Amino acid sequence: MNTPLIALFLLMTPEALAVVQAPVAEQPDAEYQACIDGVHQDVEKGRAAALEWVADGGGAPAEHCLAVADLAAGFPKLAAIRLQELGEKPEAGDNFIRARILSQSALAWIEADEPEQAQAAIDEAFILAPGAEELYLTAAAVHAANNRQQATIDAVTKAEEAGFTSVRGYNLRARARMTLSQYREAANDVVAALSVDPFNLDALVLRGELAQAGIDIGANYQRADKPK
Repeated sequence: MNTPLIALFLLMTPEALAVVQAPVAEQPDAEYQACIDGVHQDVEKGRAAALEWVADGGGAPAEHCLAVADLAAGFPKLAAIRLQELGEKPEAGDNFIRARILSQSALAWIEADEPEQAQAAIDEAFILAPGAEELYLTAAAVHAANNRQQATIDAVTKAEEAGFTSVRGYNLRARARMTLSQYREAANDVVAALSVDPFNLDALVLRGELAQAGIDIGANYQRADKPK
């Protein structure tokens, strides 16, 4: 490919669709962007167009667009396999780019309810790019899917220390901390999540659960313990 894939992963709540997009370098490839737009406008037609582009030798951009289409069409396992295979190809980009694609694969494996495969994908990503701290956000999701609470907390914290934060990361760490009965720390994460997105459903659910545990977070998102 002429320009390497730079993967931007947009993962929504567990109830919503997981969608990946991969702009290419600073100026997205027009054909790739047209493919992604087609998927967003009409999933079935867009997926058919992506399949045709792959068959015509579109290479890594076509394969990535097809993975996007697979996710949009409700085939996360197929998308995960495509992304993992793409991330293992040297022509997909340098090690950092390929690690990001493998990170996407891990998230698609989670969406497919195959956390062990997700672990294998994120492990492979870290082997390719051990210094890519942003991968810890995906690692946190993988640990959470495998019910490893402390590992989830540690991964979000490592990402945060490196400057990578997300509402989903805060929510994952809050859930893990609640499971370990670390309610005050969990409340801090919920405050952080709601400070970014006051209407985030997962964070609002966590806030309600914390209230039941005796930790009330006011509407201004300043944590206040309930009086005993």
